[in-house]
Amino acid sequence: MCVRCGTVQKIADPQWLREIGEIYRHYEMYHQSTANDQAVFDPVSGRPSGRCEVLARRLLESGKLPRSGTLLDVGAGSGAMLAAFSAANHGWKLYALDLDDRKEPALAAIPRFERLFTGGPGVLSLQFDLMTLIHSLEHFSEPLSMLRALRAKIAPGGQLFVQVNNAERTPFDLVVADHLCHFTPRSLAYLAGRAGFGIETTRTDWINKEISMLVPAHSQGHESVHDDPARTIVKIQANVAWLSGMLENARRSAVGGEFGIFGTSVAATWLASGLGDAVKFFVDEDPAREGRMHLGRPIFKPGQVPEGATVYLAFLPEVSEAIRRRLANLPVEFAAPFASAN
Repeated sequence: MCVRCGTVQKIADPQWLREIGEIYRHYEMYHQSTANDQAVFDPVSGRPSGRCEVLARRLLESGKLPRSGTLLDVGAGSGAMLAAFSAANHGWKLYALDLDDRKEPALAAIPRFERLFTGGPGVLSLQFDLMTLIHSLEHFSEPLSMLRALRAKIAPGGQLFVQVNNAERTPFDLVVADHLCHFTPRSLAYLAGRAGFGIETTRTDWINKEISMLVPAHSQGHESVHDDPARTIVKIQANVAWLSGMLENARRSAVGGEFGIFGTSVAATWLASGLGDAVKFFVDEDPAREGRMHLGRPIFKPGQVPEGATVYLAFLPEVSEAIRRRLANLPVEFAAPFASAN
């Protein structure tokens, strides 16, 4: 944890690098569903929508973008952001930058897609009016150097849009193996300033528990956008302790009877890895995941959970309580972690 800005970073030692190499050799985003985009949920209603669809709409509504231009999505994958942006903004030409060309056929099918670049920023032969990094920046071992290299490829008057998880609001992001860096709104703004970007819009309400940052590329950078990192460091330490406590609490809840976990994303997957054979099923309200398998266990919709089973709610307390109230009519026992540091 950086004592200057509060950014959290995993230890990029040889073991971490070996594990990350293995992950990326077989990397497939959103494999639990048939969708190309990550579903983001209203935790009370349970209704999902595509993250990139929401972001493309928010960018359009911000009034910060011209009606036409060129967009480069860094770490594009199968093109979820490019497809959402293409649907919302018809005047833009679209480009992608990624590690390899495995997803080029999917990208080529997106309207107004022009070209895939593979490798680092040095392979880019054009400048772009907008660059987007949708949950990409946290994967880079040298995020400052990466942002500086990308800034050189943004046209005069162009902008950078970054979307990352908010380390102050998502303790579960700490257990994602390939997320090397973890940012707060202040530490992300500080990083952008050091890389030479200005600050126009940094929001935490576009996507729940995530940071959305839209910055101009060609303005004087600054290093003053930060506060005392001690508060962030204390919070992160408390979140690590809370995660350990949740695992122990879930182990006690899983003793005897049918036991399952609500959700199939980061928290549920991490928790299941610590509970082993005690987990018999998962529960998910995403229609794209219902009826599928995750970690060798069936995924039920809430109404399919066996009567009398225990379902663990691996969420922050306020979310767990909202789900518990909404599904109170089900003949199951809900268990949840203790109050968190947040």
